Formats: sequence, structure tokens, C-alpha cells
Amino acid sequence: MTTASIPRPSRPLRALARAWARGALATLWGCGAQLNPTLAEVSGRTVEVVEAGEGNVTVVFESGLGDDWSPWERVASEVADEARVFAYSRPGYGDSDPSPDPRTATRIVEDLRTLLEARGFAPPYVLVGHSFGGTYMELFAKEHPEEVVGLVLVDPRHRDFTSACEDAGFEGCTMPASMVASLPKVQIAELEAFASTSDEIEAAGPFGSHPVRVLAATRHRGFEPGAKDLWVSMLGSLADEAEDGEQIIFTSAGHYLQRWRAHKVAEVILDLVPADES
Repeated sequence: MTTASIPRPSRPLRALARAWARGALATLWGCGAQLNPTLAEVSGRTVEVVEAGEGNVTVVFESGLGDDWSPWERVASEVADEARVFAYSRPGYGDSDPSPDPRTATRIVEDLRTLLEARGFAPPYVLVGHSFGGTYMELFAKEHPEEVVGLVLVDPRHRDFTSACEDAGFEGCTMPASMVASLPKVQIAELEAFASTSDEIEAAGPFGSHPVRVLAATRHRGFEPGAKDLWVSMLGSLADEAEDGEQIIFTSAGHYLQRWRAHKVAEVILDLVPADES
């Protein structure tokens, strides 16, 4: 039997399997709220969302290329014990319907703002993004600083890293074309659109006065040592763009800091959540 001949489980069955897995992981971790994704209808499309916790400020999570909301499971669960959280799967990921719209950073940011409004999550926000998602959240924060009280970028891909890496003569700066061709359409669309992200962010202007924390990993598969150093250095320069910016380096840690350094990442996020006024 070929893989293509195996029917995909229905959404209810997939949801049941994920619920079982979350329960098992909650038992293993021993802390944090249990998160239960639901399906919301927004602008005529189904979107997978996670909404938990309470508070006047919402911590909003954005995932990287190829990921649904689930890499944030451990971090969001811990944050939800002390604050309100919102996570979701972008169009074409998880149980979210695909979108015919361009997958530019600007479009993704505006889709997210529309989703937040539709679900009743008004500003202010602490924005949290990983990898490509970090770059999307950088644009969100620069375009709408009045809506943001804090920004945490978890090993984000700097908007100019690819060009700087290639100019330096390093190999492995980006995904090989043969690998890109094998990716799902939504990932190819996001990869192709990412080339315009630098111009979109430049047009948006600087960060607001909110604190910006840039978390950098030092282990990246496929990068030669010089490229790894460049990655960390460029993330340091990104933190320097903010009035209240700080780079936090996680030595001997890989790209998915939200999985392997979950508690530390949650601590950084919660440090930026203002105390609720009584």
C-alpha cells in the first residue's frame, strides 16, 4: 500500500489523538495548563486556535516555517498559568484551511490581526515568534507599536541573514532548491515571499518603546562555524535596534528553543507581561 492510498484521519479523530498526546505530555511535564485547540470560522475559513489563561494582556504566539501551533505547547502551557495566551496555525498548517492570498509577511500580520479581533482579543499584546514567525512578529511590532507592550523573538531568522551569509561566502545559507521543490505549497509560498520581508520591515520603521528580547541558539544544523557566528551576531544587532533591547544567548541549544529550553523561554515572556491593575 502506498502512502497516498492511506486516508487522512478526519478532523475529529485527529483532535482526539492530539488531546490524548497533550494529556500524556502534561503528565510527563507535571506543570502548566492543558491547552485544547479548537476550530474557529473566520472570514469564511476554518482556523485552528488555542485560547487559554486570563489577563488584560494577551501573549500571542507565531510559529516558524512548516509548523502549526504545537511547537509552543510547553511554553504556552506555562505562560497560561499566569497570563492570557493565543496561538494558532497559519493557513495551510495543522487543521487551518489554506488561503489563496499571498504569503507575504504583511499579509500574514494582517491575517493575524483580523483573527485576533474576530476572536475578541484586543490589544495590548506581548508578541512571541519563532524563526520565520519571529520575523513576522518583528513586522507586526514595527507596523503597530501602539498595540504592543513586549516582543520576544525566539531564534528568529534575521530578514537579511540569507544575503549576508551568501555575501560572506558561506555554504548552507538557505534551503537547497531540490529540497524546496519537495515542500508543501504553503511552505514554498512563504519561502518565496520571504525575499520581500526586508523591504517590508524597512518600510515599517523602527521598534516602539516596548522591550524587545531576542533569544539566540548557537547550534544550527547545516551551518558552518562562520555562519553560526553570523547568525548570532545579526540577532544581536536586531536587539540593538530597540530602545529596550536585549539579546539572550542559549549556548549548546538548538533552533527550537521553545522545546528544549521551554521554562527559560516562558520566564522571558512572563517578565514582559505587565501586572494586571486591580
